[in-house]
Formats: sequence, structure tokens, C-alpha cells
Amino acid sequence: MKKKLQIIISQVRAEREEQRQLPALLSPEARLNHLIEVALKLQPERIIIISRLVQPYQPAGKTARFIFVQSEEAPGKGQPAGYFSRLKIKGEVLLLSTEFFPVNQDVLLQALKTHREGGYRLTFLAGKQKAENERDGQDYFVYPGLAVIGFEEETGRFVLDKCFKLSGELNVVGLTDYLKPDYDGLGFDWVGDKDQAGFISILKPEDWPRAPYILNRQKIARLEEKGVLFFSPEETWIDPRVQIGRGSVIYPWVLIEGQTRIGSNCLIYPHCHIIDSQLGGRVKVFSSTVIEGCRIEKAVQVGPFSRLRPGTRLKAGSRVGNFVEMKKTVFGQESKAMHLSYLGDALVGEKVNIGAGTITCNYDGRKKNKTTIGREVFVGSGTELVAPVKVGRGAYIAAGSTITDDVSPEALAIARSRQVEKKGWVKRRQELLERRNRQK
Repeated sequence: MKKKLQIIISQVRAEREEQRQLPALLSPEARLNHLIEVALKLQPERIIIISRLVQPYQPAGKTARFIFVQSEEAPGKGQPAGYFSRLKIKGEVLLLSTEFFPVNQDVLLQALKTHREGGYRLTFLAGKQKAENERDGQDYFVYPGLAVIGFEEETGRFVLDKCFKLSGELNVVGLTDYLKPDYDGLGFDWVGDKDQAGFISILKPEDWPRAPYILNRQKIARLEEKGVLFFSPEETWIDPRVQIGRGSVIYPWVLIEGQTRIGSNCLIYPHCHIIDSQLGGRVKVFSSTVIEGCRIEKAVQVGPFSRLRPGTRLKAGSRVGNFVEMKKTVFGQESKAMHLSYLGDALVGEKVNIGAGTITCNYDGRKKNKTTIGREVFVGSGTELVAPVKVGRGAYIAAGSTITDDVSPEALAIARSRQVEKKGWVKRRQELLERRNRQK
């Protein structure tokens, strides 16, 4: 841009306090990061970010000089009133707070254009609406969260000390007082009906979901440009920090959150929820599966109806099927657990078969204990492995066993009651019941 521009962005404190437990896309940090990314497109000389976090945004490149100010250091919290003046801000400044949510940079560019062409000292984004009383014509109002100001260094000290309220919101009254007694330098960038689609004013809790909807659509659009296929973008929720490789297919009703990274050519089927996990290439996640804090290597198959809890790692080519839960488990290459099993605090080797209904009994009432299963072990259905216990390489465990002691390599372990058969028992029981009924 021809003129050097500086931008100050303030995070509204009330949002931070009320949204601590909300998903990432609904978080105030997501909106703050979006506002910073939009501001970067204006190629400013410097961006000053006021937030409770030391550095809420990690810049990808050196496109601007960032200064991070914790809100406790900002004016009005017992700190020196001249804090901003020590930054030696001079010239044209764009003031933003997170109550203002632009879809893209167009509305910011238009506000700057109006400010410059009108030769104003202070410019607000403003609108018109019909007055309640038709005889009064129209009401005029200022949209919160955006202002453009131009000043010399000696006059900038007062203005910047009063540009934001203690809540972090833009202080429209304080800025307007700067022009006293001459208000000729006050300008307005009037927003028409068509322009209103370019931004959102976030003033109350019911406004919060509108911004994440835009963030989600923009994120999906960027992923589509990189070769990711979404069967139903409107019914898919992707966090801004998520990465997905080319050729992957995301079905409807999928939720992917946090720092999740998905490799290329993966298939994520409907109703899956993936959080803070890493998936390698060619992974298939079948319907209604929950994955959190896990690492899944290439060519793994998971689901349907599986739950992988934090600390779980599935090695290449392994398969986890329906109604299988794992927690803090390393599951070996090409191993299989296809039905109705729980593996917790376990280390499972390569090419192991876990039969249906297998359970690692890892909790003794006081602490969690580890189960170690060597490679090429066959675990029969309905087995209970009472930890701590080790099963040696190539061992077989008979179905229905309760294993409490270590099993040697290539051994067969059977730990169940011997079967007893009583011939004719059913007929004798029926005759006994009939006699009792006749006696009554």
C-alpha cells in the first residue's frame, strides 16, 4: 500500500471469560487469529495485538512486525497511561477489536479508502436504519470494533490511551472526544445492505456461532483448493488448525478439531469425531468412530463404532474394528482387534490377533498396570488379561481364559474351568417341576 499502515487489535475480555469451555471454532482465540490473518493481507508496517496471552498468534512468515501486549499491561489496569505512546505510533492506524468480524479484507480496505479520500482524522464504519417512528426518517449508528485514525506523534499520546475500554472493546466516545471542538475531521464509511454480508458484529452470545460458520466455510474452501474432497461441506466441521492431505475424502457429519493432521488419500466416513490426532496416508476411519490424542500410521483401518483414547498408537497396516476401545496402547504393525474388545495400557506386537471380547484388566483399584503381548500371539475370544502380565512371542491363549500369570513364548495357555456334562439333566428337571406343580 502507498501509505504506511499500523494496526492495533484488541481481544474483548468478556468473550474470553464466557467461552472457556467452547470448541476451538467457537473460541475467541479463533476469531482473534482470523482477524490477524485478515489484517495481514493489508500488508501493514506493524500489528499490535492486545490479548491475555503472551503470543496468541504464531505468524507463518515475516510479513509484518508483531508486538504482543498482554491485556494486564494495557492502559486502565494500573499500568502507566502512556504505554502506547512509548511505542511511538504515528500516522495512519487501523483500530480493531474482536467484536468486529470481517469475512475478508474488503471491508477494511473500503474503510481505509473512505478515510483517505475524505481527508478525515477519524473514520468509523456506520449504517442507517428506519426509525421506529416513520416521521423521524432514519436512525444512524456506528458499527462497533473498527475505526481508522490519523494523527501526528504529539497528539497520538492522548488518543491511544483511550482507544479501547477496559473490556477490550473499541472506545467510540473516547476516540470522538479527540476531535473536540472541531468535528469536521470525523468521517463515516456508510455500509449499504449489500456490504453487510462482508462482516459480522459479535455483541452477544447468540452472535457467536455466526463467525465459526464463516471460519469453517473458509477452511473447507482452502482444503478443497489443495485437493481434499468434501461430500457435504455444509455438514462438516473443520477447525482452522487442521491439516488434511491431497486426495483425502471427508464424508458428511464429520467433526475434526484441534491440531489434527490427516495424510493423503484417507477416507473419513460419516459421524466421525477426530481430535488432536495424527493420521498417516491411506487411513480409513469408518462411521461413528471417536479418535482423540492418537497417532495412526499409514494404511490403518479403524471402525465402525471404535473409540481410541489419548496415548494410543496404531502402527502401519493394523486394523481395529467395531466396538473396540483403546487407551494408552501401542498396537503393532498388521495386528487386528476386530470386535468388542478393550485394550488399556498395553503394548501389542506385530501380527497379533485379538479375539472378540478380549479385555486387559489394567486397573487394580489403586493404579494402572501394563499388559505386554509379543508378536504373532493369538488371543482367543472372551479372554481376560489381568495386568501386570506378559504374553511371549507366538503364544496361543485359549478362548474364555483369565490370564493372571505370564505366558511363555509359543506356549498354549488355558485358564478356565473344565467342562462338565450331565446327561439327561433336562428331562429329570422337567419331571421334577411337574411333580411340584401337581402337589400344589
